[in-house]
Amino acid sequence: MISSRLMNWLNQWLQILEPLIIKIPHGPRLIRLIQTNSLYKGVFVLGTGTVIAQLVGILSMPVVTRLYTPSDMGVLAVYSSILAIIEVGATLRYEFAFPLPEKDSDAINLFGLCLILLIFTTTLLAAGLFFGSEIITSYYGDYAVVKPYLWLLIPGFAGMGLYTILNYWVIRKQNYRQITHTLINRGFGSSITNISLGLLSFGSIGLITGYIVSQVVGIGTLTRLMWINDRENLKKISLSRIKQVAFTYRRFPVFSFPASIVNTISLQVPSLMFLVIYDARIAGLYALARIVVVMPGSVISGSMGQAYYGEISKMIREKSRGLRSLYLSTLKHLTVISIPLIGIPALFAPFVFGLIFGEAWVEAGWYCWPLGLMEMVNFSISPISFLSTYGYNHWQLSWDVIRTASVIGGFFAIIYNNLSPIYALLVYGIIMIIMYCLLYFLNIIAINRFSSMIEVQT
Repeated sequence: MISSRLMNWLNQWLQILEPLIIKIPHGPRLIRLIQTNSLYKGVFVLGTGTVIAQLVGILSMPVVTRLYTPSDMGVLAVYSSILAIIEVGATLRYEFAFPLPEKDSDAINLFGLCLILLIFTTTLLAAGLFFGSEIITSYYGDYAVVKPYLWLLIPGFAGMGLYTILNYWVIRKQNYRQITHTLINRGFGSSITNISLGLLSFGSIGLITGYIVSQVVGIGTLTRLMWINDRENLKKISLSRIKQVAFTYRRFPVFSFPASIVNTISLQVPSLMFLVIYDARIAGLYALARIVVVMPGSVISGSMGQAYYGEISKMIREKSRGLRSLYLSTLKHLTVISIPLIGIPALFAPFVFGLIFGEAWVEAGWYCWPLGLMEMVNFSISPISFLSTYGYNHWQLSWDVIRTASVIGGFFAIIYNNLSPIYALLVYGIIMIIMYCLLYFLNIIAINRFSSMIEVQT
């Protein structure tokens, strides 16, 4: 349940925004939805913080692009792609199981398990980089541009892993206001760091440092919150209980972990492949186009995904009906929102990029067309796709494997046909759209089967 304190904060925001919301089509209905529907309450609270954080990033971007070159941005894109891929293994995805246990004593032992795994995997990464960095960069010539920054993977990995663990714990508690605070702090922290180090001509390391700051800011806030609210619960952590919950929720490392790896690879492959096929400049142009196209959508999709996940987890625990109607209504709302939020800005991007970001970035505006079409579909389907929560972890794994294989196969075709970057993005976008449509049908089938099972049990 959302606390009364959070409800007061929510109502204050609604009172401020109500005169504006009521003037838009279906505005009064939107206000009622926020006031009476726990999913949309969560979305509103998370979305408020995300909007502020992303607005800070958007406003700072024209300054950042004038302090850094496309090649600097390309190095950041490769670094963040590598970090995103390896970070999946930080806790073997056991944090995904946090909302599921009915008892807090089981959930807190999952938390302890994740901390132990994070310490182990961080140590493993440090050892791997110490002994293997020369081998990695010698086999992949163009990747040598990130060699001086490989050591920064260690603090990035540990910080991102710890934040993820704490964030999923807060989602279990449905304390969306605290997540909102951390989102705002992350936005300011990243922008200030990027601009400050850019003015000092730090180059790529300035962008990478800003990225790490954006990932780890908020750890202190969430840790303090957990200590205040769950101090007694922490005493219930024991090695025997950790072993028990590790076995009980083994489907997450068995299915969700490999699914997340291949899922992340499919999303991060373009940054890596643009460096290999073309150069760091093209990788940087792609990175900026992706930020511009994805950032507006992530304001809502990230908030919707977290709130939707918390809501369906609660419905599943309580064996509630209505999963299908919730899924379809949420999908419809996201689809409608995607047009003005992503489609229209992407359409005009080629004509305004030079003015906003500087002449060095004009080409990136054209990349927004294929990326925008793909992102509209992604925005509508991905935030509400949780096959593992319905018990179909193996479906998620199969889908992710097929998508990753398709994306990699697409880039081999791009190399074979010597396509230009814009055509490469078009091929990539078409493949992703097809896969997202397949994911929609898999979710519908999974929800129908789960709902039928509930009806039989009741």
